[in-house]
Amino acid sequence: MTALVVGLLLVPLLDQALKLLVLRRLAAAAVPLGPFGRLEVARSRVWLARSGWCPKLATVWGVWFVAAGSLTLLSGVLPSCRWFAGALLGGSLSHALETALRGCIIDYVRLRFWPAFNLADVAITVGALGVLTQIVMTTKAAW
Repeated sequence: MTALVVGLLLVPLLDQALKLLVLRRLAAAAVPLGPFGRLEVARSRVWLARSGWCPKLATVWGVWFVAAGSLTLLSGVLPSCRWFAGALLGGSLSHALETALRGCIIDYVRLRFWPAFNLADVAITVGALGVLTQIVMTTKAAW
């Protein structure tokens, strides 16, 4: 259970600290990353709002708590996915907090071949892929 809690606390702290640093240092400027892209502040809406539907904060938090409960239960049944579930929960918590406090998500890495993203997005992606991989591997082993 430690892995779940560490991810849940560490990812939002690191992500929000990086965002504060980027907002203070870059503001309207950009730092080139050579041929790969640049570091710059990019504000975007939470993914639920990108479909044209503007969710209320209660909806965002409701979805997060249901997902957190489900991932916590899964981690109890499948201990091998605890680190991944922690990363997924931490990244999504960072986005939920940011939506509640700022009304938008701050992305700061903009690659030429990919949409803008941040540390929470990386944690969500790695966490989701890891949880799915662990579920598939466990299911295959059970067969």
